Amino acid sequence: MVRPNLNSGELMNSNNGLSTHSESSPPSSILNKPKNGFSKPLRILKPSDFQHVFSNAEKFGNRNWTLIVRPNQRSYPRLGLAIAKKQLQRAVWRNRIKRLAREAFRLHKKELSGYDIVVLGRKGMQDIDNKILHKSFLHLVRKIKKSDLKDRM
Repeated sequence: MVRPNLNSGELMNSNNGLSTHSESSPPSSILNKPKNGFSKPLRILKPSDFQHVFSNAEKFGNRNWTLIVRPNQRSYPRLGLAIAKKQLQRAVWRNRIKRLAREAFRLHKKELSGYDIVVLGRKGMQDIDNKILHKSFLHLVRKIKKSDLKDRM
């Protein structure tokens, strides 16, 4: 049961007397908690952030994925998804590709720290096996890590 605390003006839980409001964790712990999480600071959501990445970025691609990458001034990576209806017509296909991209990003976010990445879809991705798409994404992660992109910009 939640009841108001008359002294502080906050809602308190009657079971333990603690406030129901949770404090947000600092950005330095984003890579550690939860292990494979995809919290809001790790996402590129605003159109201005997408424009920032597209304005001066490098393209990494293979036959399955295209990643637009730009170094950021943060200690953690951010991911944006731009899977176009023109490339993958059915919503089911687009959603599957987004899930795969998020999963691969979560698993390899420590290697990508310090980058803003926008994932673009390619025609025909719906016909490719999940395992192959994941290996292909990992290949691009290695290419990004080997590049001297952070030093150049």
